[in-house]
Amino acid sequence: MLEIALISLILISVGLLIISLRSVWSICREQGTFGPDYAWKCLGFLIALFILGYLVYLSSLLESEMQVIDFVVVFTLFAGSCFVVAVMRLSLISIKEVKKSDLQVQHHALHDALTNLPNRVLLNEAMSRAIAIAKRKNGSLAVMLMDLNNFKEVNDTLGHFSGDKLLQCVAPVLKKSVREIDTVARLGGDEFAVILPDANIDDAKTIASRIICAMEQPFLVDQHELNVGISIGISQYPDDGVDGDSLLQKADVAMYIAKHNDSGFSVYDISRGENSLAKRVVLEKLRSAIAENKLTLHYQPIINLHTGGLYALEVLTRWHDDELGDIRPDEFIPVAEQSGSIKQLSLWVLETAIRQFMKWKEFNLNFILSINLSAKDIQDEGMFNTLRHLLSKYEMNPSQLNIEIIESSMMLDSKQPNHLISELNQLGVSLSIDDFGTGFSPLSYLKKLSTQAIKIDKSFVVDMLDDHSDDVIVRSIINIAHNLNQAVVAEGIETSECLERLKELNCRYGQGYFICRPLPVNQINTWLEENGIKDMAIDEEAIVAS
Repeated sequence: MLEIALISLILISVGLLIISLRSVWSICREQGTFGPDYAWKCLGFLIALFILGYLVYLSSLLESEMQVIDFVVVFTLFAGSCFVVAVMRLSLISIKEVKKSDLQVQHHALHDALTNLPNRVLLNEAMSRAIAIAKRKNGSLAVMLMDLNNFKEVNDTLGHFSGDKLLQCVAPVLKKSVREIDTVARLGGDEFAVILPDANIDDAKTIASRIICAMEQPFLVDQHELNVGISIGISQYPDDGVDGDSLLQKADVAMYIAKHNDSGFSVYDISRGENSLAKRVVLEKLRSAIAENKLTLHYQPIINLHTGGLYALEVLTRWHDDELGDIRPDEFIPVAEQSGSIKQLSLWVLETAIRQFMKWKEFNLNFILSINLSAKDIQDEGMFNTLRHLLSKYEMNPSQLNIEIIESSMMLDSKQPNHLISELNQLGVSLSIDDFGTGFSPLSYLKKLSTQAIKIDKSFVVDMLDDHSDDVIVRSIINIAHNLNQAVVAEGIETSECLERLKELNCRYGQGYFICRPLPVNQINTWLEENGIKDMAIDEEAIVAS
C-alpha cells in the first residue's frame, strides 16, 4: 500500500501542478483577448474550486490510511486535470482560429483585395475620424484624389492582367511616398485617395510632388517598361468642405483639371471648379449628341502640291449644341478621351465618314479618306473587328482608308503599337503619324513603325517663312520621311508663299486654309466641282504605295 500511496501523492501533486500553472498562465495571458473579462473571472473561479477540491482530498489522504478506492479517485482526478487542461488548450486554439478568421473577413471587408490597401469603406471611416479630430483641435487636413494617366492604354494594349500587376506595383510606391499617419486607399480601377491628417495645402503640395517624382520611374510589367504618370487633385478641410463626400468631390474636380492641363497636381479652386463642372455638362451633352446623331463631319482636302490633284479628304468632327453653341474639338475631344466616351465618338465618325465616302464613289470620285483616331481606339482589339465590319458592310476598298494617330500618343510601349499597326496594314488600311515633330519620337522608334506617312505639325509650317528654325525643322522632317520611304504631308498652309516653299523642299502633299478650309458635305461637294475634282482620279502616289 505504501507504493500506491506514493503514486497517489505524486499523481495528485502533478495534477495539481498542471492545472494550477497551465490554467493560471492561460487566464493571465488571454484575459481581455478573447471574450469579456467577466467570463475569464468565472473560469478562474471554477478552476480555483477545482484546485481547492484537490487540496481538501489531499489533506484527507494524509490523515487516513490509503485504500484502493482512493487510488481510483486519485487517478480520476489526475485524468480530470489533464482533461481540463487539454479542453482549455483546444478551446483556446479553436477560439484563436475563429478570431483569426473573423479578422481576415474584417480585413477583406475593409481592404482592396488586389493591392491590400484600405478600400472606400475604410477610407470613409478614416476620413470621419480625421475630420472629427481636426474639428476638435480647430485644425486642418488635406485630401488627395489621384489616378494613373495611361492606365487604360495599359489595359487595352497588354490586357487587364497586366493592368492589375501595374496597380500592385504602384500601391507600395504611393505608401512609401506619404507619411506614416496618412491613409492611402484604392477606390477602384486606377483611382486612389490619400487622407493627410494635420496637413495644410503646402504640406499636401510637398507630398503630391513626392508622389509624382516617385511615379516617374518606369514600372516593369511582363517585360514591358511602362511609364504611366499620375494626376492628383487636392482639397482641404474646412475651406473646401466639412464632410468626406464634399472633400472627395472637390479633389475630384481638381484632379480633372490636373489631368486636362497635364500639370501633375492641382489644388481645388472654386472658379476653376465651376469650369470643370461645366465640362461635365459638356460630357453629358456629348453622349446625347452621339446617341442622337447631332454631330457633323467636315472635310478638308489634302492635295498634291505639285499637280494640284486631290490626294485625300481628312475627316474632322464638329459639334453645335442648341444651348452651348459651337463647341471646339479641342474642348470636347479631350473630355471624351478622359471619360471613356471616345470609343463611341470614334465609331460614329468611322461609320458616318465611310458611308459618305461610298456616296462619293458613286460619282466616280476617287481619293483617300483620312480619319483621326485616338491611341485608345487603335489599341483596342475590338476596333479591328469594327473596321473589318464597316469595310465589308459598305464594300469599301481598305487601301482607300487612312488612319491618323498623334505621334505622342504612340509612345506608351513601342512593341504594342507596332504590332497593332501591322494588323492594320494586314487589313489593308494605311496609317499616318499626325502632328509629327511634337512628340519627341526617337528615330529608331520611327523606323520600326510600319506607317506609310508623316504629317508635319502646322506649328512648324505656319511660321517657316519667318522663322529659320521652323524652316530647318520642316526640311529635316521631309528628308527623314523620304529616307524612310514615307509620304509627307504638311499641315497649316495659309499662304501661296508657304506652298511654294514646301514645293521647293520637295514636300509632295499639303493642306491648309490657303487650299481649303474644313467644310461640311454640301460645301465640300461644291469645292470639288469648282476645282474640277469630279473627273480626277486619285493621285498616283497614294499613301499605300509610298
